[in-house]
Amino acid sequence: MNKLEITKTLISNDEAYNNNPKALNMLYRAWWTNWRAAEDRRFRLTENGFKYFQDTADIKFYKVKIPLKFVITNKVIIDLDKFITCPYFLDQEYIYVTTEQVAVQLVLFDGDLNRFGEAKRLTKQRKADKTIDIKPKA
Repeated sequence: MNKLEITKTLISNDEAYNNNPKALNMLYRAWWTNWRAAEDRRFRLTENGFKYFQDTADIKFYKVKIPLKFVITNKVIIDLDKFITCPYFLDQEYIYVTTEQVAVQLVLFDGDLNRFGEAKRLTKQRKADKTIDIKPKA
């Protein structure tokens, strides 16, 4: 499911928005940090999106502590956008994710988002390296 489908589903269940034709575009831009590409898998929520998902839509979030003095860099955000496959919210102390599996993975890395991204990149590279071109014997 992509961001646009998630947004459509949530507003279709909300009486405050389901009859408003402009609501989809307005809320889509208000909830997602990267709203330019609806079909991509960058699921980072804005603060408004996080509050709506948590409070109004009553979606469960798993909260994972980020190490003290951890610096959130552009590289970290790019890695999260590539490898987190569910809506998430990031602040200076915690990352909140909507999928238990992703939360467990983050906990296994003690909330170290750099190590999480490096491990995901390494796994992706290993999978790519396992692609073998099998040729018949001559």
